[in-house]
Amino acid sequence: MRSASDYGAHVRGLLVALVREGLLRRQTLPVELRSHPDGRSGNLFTSEPGLLYTDGAVLRIEESFTLDSQGEVQRERYAYHYERATGYYFRFEREQHREDLVYKPEYHLHVLWRLPHFPAAPLRLEDMLDFIRVNFYGPHRPRLVGQSLAVTI
Repeated sequence: MRSASDYGAHVRGLLVALVREGLLRRQTLPVELRSHPDGRSGNLFTSEPGLLYTDGAVLRIEESFTLDSQGEVQRERYAYHYERATGYYFRFEREQHREDLVYKPEYHLHVLWRLPHFPAAPLRLEDMLDFIRVNFYGPHRPRLVGQSLAVTI
């Protein structure tokens, strides 16, 4: 990719493909790109209510990114928040900070609550969309969707 707007077009293409697959609702895709003056960096995010899946689930996206000299997207910060209609959610995040990295790793995952911060591998938006597709709309769906979960801490 040569510019932030190229990346924005790439993301829109990914989302249009999900609409065509019948996973996302046919709507105006609420994805906004705020390109920085250099044209090679920016912020990408979904406005409320987020991306609406056909089963009532929602995906919210926030990214701060820069394109490196090879045109690869480097995400300095991101949050990918997926929430089922039942309230179950998970969120992958990258936050660069100088806090306690054991308590809050730079790359982490939240499931059902803000705490704890589970360590996670770096993730791209493409990976998140694939993860959602495979686990909630693919062949593994019957083993996950509709199951009860009781948690006491």
